[in-house]
Parts: sequence; structure tokens; C-alpha cells
Amino acid sequence: MKERCSLCLVISLLVAAGCVSSYAQASGKDPTVEVPFNFHRNEIILAVKIGGEARTLNMMLDTGTDPSAIDLATAKAIGLKLDRIGRPGSGGGTEVNLTYATKLPLLEVGELVAKNLEAVAIDLSQVSQHLGITVHGVLGHSLLKGRIVQIDYPKRVIRFYSKSPSQKVVDRPNTADRTVLRFWYDENVLVDAVTVNGKKVIGNLDTGSDGTFKITPAAVLSLGLEDQYNKASPSVSVGFNGVSQNRDGQVGNVAVGGISIDGPAVIFFSKGMGHDKRAWGINIGNAFLKDYVVTIDYQAKLITLEKA
Repeated sequence: MKERCSLCLVISLLVAAGCVSSYAQASGKDPTVEVPFNFHRNEIILAVKIGGEARTLNMMLDTGTDPSAIDLATAKAIGLKLDRIGRPGSGGGTEVNLTYATKLPLLEVGELVAKNLEAVAIDLSQVSQHLGITVHGVLGHSLLKGRIVQIDYPKRVIRFYSKSPSQKVVDRPNTADRTVLRFWYDENVLVDAVTVNGKKVIGNLDTGSDGTFKITPAAVLSLGLEDQYNKASPSVSVGFNGVSQNRDGQVGNVAVGGISIDGPAVIFFSKGMGHDKRAWGINIGNAFLKDYVVTIDYQAKLITLEKA
């Protein structure tokens, strides 16, 4: 089974997914768990405990990582059992970064507790260097699946619900202040209510991406953006597999549901950098999402974006 991670870039991991987890409730009456996060360089960083240890670890929250990931050196330091065979990941960048299947026996995110969480151990040193902080791991689909997760970017908190707080707004018309998107999961959280310059494109809602919008090489062609790509300035980014060559440019308009943005800056992924074969054409990242309260209901397959 192909597993996928995406921070500033995307990586595919060949391991098995799945988890056995349980909610820990904030109180007997209120099933909501609320956890603060640090929004560091447009990345969501949570303080996490693993295996009952007293110290906390920095872990990113990423809807595009499947299953979850832990830094290889950290995994060894806390004594996690790793698969003996390392499998190369494919994705952003041109280097080879081996991954080792493992499990997080006990994970605590505030009062949320998950047990036997599927993960892979991978060298995250380049990601840490890029962000300027130590990143010990990434919380991905093995934690999020089946849950109702709300990311309140303005207040810097994440809430885990047992019932969706957005049920009453599902059938209302989308507006610039509140829009509801239906999604399906195919290694990423995918939505089709997205247009670029008025043309439909599949979007990937990616809480592990630090950018606003990033466009794949295939989408450049299908959307007729060759001129914009050629005029864009060369740039680089660093991900799991090293340096990736991109281009910083601009498009006329991007619309996500009822939210329309004129003249947004975009990143064009270059060919051969690990983004050529994707089920989506545009990556929707934290630089766009940061102005909204984002609720991802993995049970009903609904995303709600609301202005705070």
C-alpha cells in the first residue's frame, strides 16, 4: 500500500496503515478535546508525549501524511521497535530517504490518547533544519481518520469532536466567510470544488504545506498555465528527500468553494521533482487556511472553512 507524507513537500511511503485509538474526553460532559498549537513558519506544531515519557516532542499535524511519521533518531532514542528493512520513499526532492515501519505504543496529545498508532520512522533532520526547530515527528492519517478535527488557526487551537459542530451549515449556500466542501480520501484530502482562472481542478487540502497554493506540472498543462510558469522565478524548497526545484509565480484567480482570491501567489512544482503523478492538481496549504477555522469531518467527509 502506498503511504504519503507532505510537509513543505510530499513523500510516498510503502508501509501498512491503520491504528487502534481512543478518545480521551476533556470532561464527563464535554466530549471535546482542545489542544493548543504553535504556528511556526506556517506549520502546525503540537507538543506530544510518546510511551508515557515525561518529555514532550514537537510533532507536526499533516492531513497529507499517511500513516504518521517519527524521526528516525528519535524512534531509536525512545526504543521503538523498527522494521528491519528500510524502504525508499518517493516524493519531493531527488535524494533517497529510507523509511522503517513502526508503531507508537502510546501517544498523548493533550488529553487525546491514541494507542498502537501506525507510523514510519524517517530521517527528519532536513525538515528540522529548514524550519529552524527540531521536528520529532508528524501526526497524520493514522491519528486523524474517523475523527472530527477542527483547526482554529486564529486562536491556535485544535479541537477533536465526537459530533460535528458544523451540521447546521451543510446545506447553506457557500459564501466568502463560510464554505462547505465535500471531500474524498485518496492518500490525501481531496476536493473538487476548486477552480484556477475559472477552470476546475482537484484540490488537496494539506495542513502540512506551508504555502498558499502549489500547482503540479500536469495541472500547469491542463489549466493552460504554461506562460505563467515560464514567467515565474526559480526557487527551491527542502523536504524529506532533499532539495526540490520550483518556480514562484502568480495566477489570475483561485476559488475554493465560495472563497475567491484574485491574483494569488502560487508555487509551480517543476517536472522530475516528485510531483508529476498526483491525483490532484493544486495543493491548498496553511498560508491560505490560516485565516479560517477549518473543520475536517472524516466521518461525513465534509470540510467547513469559516472566517473567525
